[in-house]
Amino acid sequence: MKTRQVRLGLTDFHLILPGTWAAIPMTDAESMRRRVAALVKVQMGRDDRLASRRLQMRNELIEVAGKAVEQGAVSFALALELLPGVPFGAALMARFQPWTDPGAGDDASRLASTFPDAEILPLDGGGCVARLATAGTQKYVTEQTPSLLVEYWSPVPHSDELLYVSVSAPMAPQSDLFTQLFDAVLGSLTWDVNVAEEIVAKEIVESELVADAG
Repeated sequence: MKTRQVRLGLTDFHLILPGTWAAIPMTDAESMRRRVAALVKVQMGRDDRLASRRLQMRNELIEVAGKAVEQGAVSFALALELLPGVPFGAALMARFQPWTDPGAGDDASRLASTFPDAEILPLDGGGCVARLATAGTQKYVTEQTPSLLVEYWSPVPHSDELLYVSVSAPMAPQSDLFTQLFDAVLGSLTWDVNVAEEIVAKEIVESELVADAG
């Protein structure tokens, strides 16, 4: 299991990704292109007969990564071993977006109000996430294959923003199983701020105990 950590100033979030994933740089276009080109060579080999397919794959991935940058992505990663024979089984993108819902209530209620078509799921470490899964078809190489897009929204602690994560799979023959897999990834979401709060709370309790003992 690989852990992908994204640093965001004072607030970090962590996701546990199954298998091997490759992070793509988002802050420098040239670094992004070099990283994609290197991954394509590793995943597809150097057989001259695959030269045109490698070029097509590289251009497609650079385009997808470029769109992620335009959308303000803070993280973009490619799955390298999700499906046998598929060099890039899924792409994960994460970014922040404003949470415009001014409604009262807990996070689960507000998410349900903001995303009425989504399912509200619990996170392993506490909190919740809204999930919307969309199955479709997509051209992969020369064939139409079943594809899957799963979108998630989770409240950012002490903020009026949401963490938006999308996972797209160009080949998802069993969409329910893939959705469960991606649900497990988002279920692992944790924030460093939660750890800091636990430490502060413990210190407060300890100081109160000391004061009472005195």
